[in-house]
Amino acid sequence: MERPVLLIVDDESDIKALYKSIVNRHFDFDIIEADSIEAVTTVLKNSLPDFVLLDLCLKDGYGFDVIPALKKVNPKVKILVITAFNHCKEKQRATELGAVGLLAKPFEKDTFVEHLQMMLNAK
Repeated sequence: MERPVLLIVDDESDIKALYKSIVNRHFDFDIIEADSIEAVTTVLKNSLPDFVLLDLCLKDGYGFDVIPALKKVNPKVKILVITAFNHCKEKQRATELGAVGLLAKPFEKDTFVEHLQMMLNAK
């Protein structure tokens, strides 16, 4: 059985490395990375992510802008939005666009793992 694919989208390489390290200790994913909306578009030509960790503030736009493309290639994709903006409007927009949740930065490792588990269990 193939391992599920997790796409990590963040423009900070140290943050991506941290996420990858935690994910690899607690879960069994094939991990791919992107650092921009343009990079996500390129990734989607060759990969079909099952799960996505999506930062909102990217160097070439707003993370919300890429959700429709993610949903188009895989309507069942589970997206967890991760952002320093923890306002009601971001949570509402994430939900409206089909994300399974929003995790506010900064966060504890255990909270991150709990949100990943929630994403895995989302229907």
